[in-house]
Amino acid sequence: MELSYLLFTGSLSGLVSILGHSVMWSIIELVRPQRAGTYDLQVQIAEAFLHMVLGVTLGFLFWLSWGLAAIVDVTWWIRGLTFGALAAMVLLPSTANMLLARQMSNEVIAVFASRWLTTCVVAGLSCAWSWGRSV
Repeated sequence: MELSYLLFTGSLSGLVSILGHSVMWSIIELVRPQRAGTYDLQVQIAEAFLHMVLGVTLGFLFWLSWGLAAIVDVTWWIRGLTFGALAAMVLLPSTANMLLARQMSNEVIAVFASRWLTTCVVAGLSCAWSWGRSV
């Protein structure tokens, strides 16, 4: 598997995941009644860039792990979900830190954590799919 292909796949999956999450969250915001004092949770350009960088990093880590070669006799999506879940384990300390600091509401922390979780899962699935197609 060529490294540049996985890096491109990871980058694209990072952007697609944050844009998909934004569309989903916008639909939720339209349906839900507005409350006073809510935060503006729109995605900024810098945050979209960070998700793209995370996608590139996850593509590189997937390449380094040789497509999770230790997991045998499974389909590509199980391998991708496994990789995404392992990558999402990095989110636990930062999310716990935000919860303990109590500087943001639980809703804002949940939105940020779900954005990063979505990026990890989508990047894992797309890297596993592209790896499975090439082998």
